[in-house]
Amino acid sequence: MKKVVVVMGLGLTLLVGSGAVGADEPSSAALKAEIELLKSRLSSLEQRLSTRSPATSTGQSTVSLPSGLQGVQMSGFVDTSYTYNLNEPNNRTSGFRVFDTRAEDFMINKAELVVEKPVSNESPVGFRTDLDFGQDSEVVGAVTTGLGSGSDEFDLQQAYAEYLAPVGNGLDVKVGKFVTSHGAEVIESKDNWNFSRSFLFGYAIPFTHTGLRTSYPVSDWLTARAGLSNGWDVVDDNNKGKTLEFGADLAPMEGLSFGGTYMFGAEQTGDSHDQRHLLDLVATYQPFEHLTLKLNADIAREEDAVSEDGGGSAMWNGIAAYAKYDVTDKWSVATRWEIFNDQDGVRTAVNAASTSPTGSGIADLTLTEWTLTNEYKLHEHLLARLEYRLDKADSAVFRHDQGFESYQNTVAVEFIAPF
Repeated sequence: MKKVVVVMGLGLTLLVGSGAVGADEPSSAALKAEIELLKSRLSSLEQRLSTRSPATSTGQSTVSLPSGLQGVQMSGFVDTSYTYNLNEPNNRTSGFRVFDTRAEDFMINKAELVVEKPVSNESPVGFRTDLDFGQDSEVVGAVTTGLGSGSDEFDLQQAYAEYLAPVGNGLDVKVGKFVTSHGAEVIESKDNWNFSRSFLFGYAIPFTHTGLRTSYPVSDWLTARAGLSNGWDVVDDNNKGKTLEFGADLAPMEGLSFGGTYMFGAEQTGDSHDQRHLLDLVATYQPFEHLTLKLNADIAREEDAVSEDGGGSAMWNGIAAYAKYDVTDKWSVATRWEIFNDQDGVRTAVNAASTSPTGSGIADLTLTEWTLTNEYKLHEHLLARLEYRLDKADSAVFRHDQGFESYQNTVAVEFIAPF
């Protein structure tokens, strides 16, 4: 556009100049003055054009995003399933499951939308929000105090601001609500090896925390973590105490990694003194390209939690072993075995009361399970799973038709569409 204006100006200059000479033959001084005037007008016009929005290849003006939104990313998925319980419980509920609780029922497990801006040395300020819809959100909301309720199929799973402080190798600071650092599994089924979640994930550890978390890469193979939060699965604190966490991630060699997190704090409503302690350990090993192994162990203790008037400390512990083999780029098979001991019935008391023949909680309940999951990637944006799971207990706590058994078998089909 600027070139066109300049050419038009020069042409106009020649026309004016030649016409003037032929008519009146003005002095050279007058001609120079007219040329200088035209140059001044062309310069002014170029300045105006340069202040306009640059044109795109289609001739449309572009809109610049605010600097704080540069680098924002969006992702998500939709997760649906159907589960059949071979025990055929009359209440159509699979006992002691975390999310896949409904039997003989299609489920909209989760529809998740993630909006985030990752941090980097070039862009040290970021954020993340995870908006969740579906029946998984109802489960998480049922144990979370301060946002929504257990009847809402909506959950603000994460919402935090993040800053990569220029301290040494870079100190990462998150403030807000974020998922726990404990466990070998996560809330999103698509990021786990199996469709169903383990007993350890459902009963041994929390889901989320609200507070502050920091991490610092001490070296290429060691990252240290520390945090302060309102507690387990609470947005609004239920007492005057706070919960501390300390952890570390180690990768001493290629294919081998360890993670450990210790958390303690007062978690009982209105009680800021009695402490809950949890130590979670995860080890991952890849002996060769297509096979990955994983081991998760939890041990926990809570002071004066057995009954409302104290009654002694409650303890629970468990261990889970995982293996996943990638048969091809699209097909993989995963298995999990675990044992979970709720020594005083504190963690499983509500579920045990609803499933036991007497209608009361069962102390010292031990649960074991074995799961086999077959996964196939039908498309870049569609994942299918077929899963068989066998649960056992040392008491008759699983419904079988109208009675109770010490076991239950389920078969599930899951479809996940990530985007």
